[in-house]
Amino acid sequence: MPLVQKTLTLAAGATSDNILANTNYEFVDGNVRLRVASAVDTAGTSSTADTFLNVSVNNAEYSKDVSVPALVTGQPFGVLNGSYTNNDLLTTGSQRNRVLVRFTNDTSGTRIIRCGIFIGG
Repeated sequence: MPLVQKTLTLAAGATSDNILANTNYEFVDGNVRLRVASAVDTAGTSSTADTFLNVSVNNAEYSKDVSVPALVTGQPFGVLNGSYTNNDLLTTGSQRNRVLVRFTNDTSGTRIIRCGIFIGG
């Protein structure tokens, strides 16, 4: 089962490109499980909110402006760590499904975001 994991540096007010764009997993078949986990590094800041996740498959939104949890010291980041799981879904389209995963930094400072997407199983 594939895992796509990225670390993003997102400027203030910016929205990321689709995390799965130009990968083999931007389009998946029906009945495929997707588990999305993310965390934002807020070290040196007092802000833990205002970094948002949006997940959609085709025209269906599964997460809309969901607050990304803060990365916790001593709590390892990973898709299988339930503390950071934002979405766990099963695609329903009978043909190819386009998966969009994007982040928006609504703060006044740059944020570092960890993201992992487990595809299948």
